[in-house]
Amino acid sequence: MRGKPYPAEIRTRAVQMVIDRLPTARSTWAAIEAVAAHLSLHPNTVRWWYRQAQGITDERPLMPSEQNGEIARLRAELVEAQRLIADLVGSAQSHPREGVIA
Repeated sequence: MRGKPYPAEIRTRAVQMVIDRLPTARSTWAAIEAVAAHLSLHPNTVRWWYRQAQGITDERPLMPSEQNGEIARLRAELVEAQRLIADLVGSAQSHPREGVIA
């Protein structure tokens, strides 16, 4: 269950404090824990804000089975593109433009 959202100023300040502590902290997590303790926030809250500010998402990489489907789709797309190119090249060769010296 979620509580009330924190004001944007608190989020911004917490993220900036983490960034400021990174050069001297043992790790990113250590900086996050220190800032969370200082601001009386849960460390995962600060971690989430920091990750959002850095543009880090929780998207997982594709599994091999998902990659196979994506690879098959891309291969079919490539075959279609190659067919269209061959058709265009063939059409251009069979209908030379007037006034162009080949």
